Amino acid sequence: MDIPNVIIFGETGAGKSSLVNLIAGKAVAKMSSRAVGCTFESTRFTVNIGDKKFHLHDTAGLDEGQGGTIAKHGAIVQCYELLRKLHTGVNLLIFCMRAPRIKESCAQNWKLFWDVICQRRISVILAITGLENEVKMDDWYARNKEHFRGYEMHSWHPHAVACVTGIRGKTMRSGDYTFGQEYEQSKRKLRKMIRESYLETPWRVPPAEWVTKIMEKSYTSGKHPKEITQFKDAMGSVTKELVARGWMSKEEADSLAQKLREYDLQYLKI
Repeated sequence: MDIPNVIIFGETGAGKSSLVNLIAGKAVAKMSSRAVGCTFESTRFTVNIGDKKFHLHDTAGLDEGQGGTIAKHGAIVQCYELLRKLHTGVNLLIFCMRAPRIKESCAQNWKLFWDVICQRRISVILAITGLENEVKMDDWYARNKEHFRGYEMHSWHPHAVACVTGIRGKTMRSGDYTFGQEYEQSKRKLRKMIRESYLETPWRVPPAEWVTKIMEKSYTSGKHPKEITQFKDAMGSVTKELVARGWMSKEEADSLAQKLREYDLQYLKI
């Protein structure tokens, strides 16, 4: 049996690396305090959750692009590339965001990856970090649920929302940590949620999958001129869709479509 792949994505500073360490139960991912996001590098970590192994993939930060609405093109293309290169498929997505503010760019990135690229065919967990000061961490989401619904940030599993902390806090005189109890609670909650939410049959990203939703017909890789024409037409439709949804300016959408086109043509060798 292939080891399930879990992809963690979100904006820089949301706590993705801390989330990896939380799930693993030990420090395996390096954390950065830099204000500027690092160059893209997807790192894989193998962790045990009970008697089951999982591959966790920590991805680049989806930072705000021009106008603060959507991720920079490079990070989108790189995350798309990771999805394509996982030949054993993807079993679960974890979208990491930091409370308390729901940024417009955060909601748009959620919809771009889950709705457009993955076409809602895979489970996704919403992991909300930075809630260590809450009396009851889960209460934060209960108070803000309507805001998430307004942004259409929801999954197949309405209860797959993990309100957590990725930090233990300072060491006290007793030897315990300030947020030690909240940290352990977060670890149990997220590990249980992963076991319950991941797809046993992984979803594999077919060639140019994210454009087939707009084409509404299958895309077949190959070297025939007709197929290349279909691909180019589809990319043009994607550009229009991104602009129509208000996620990008026409210039931004054209640039992204061009980069994805270049990647897919190289990947498929057509």
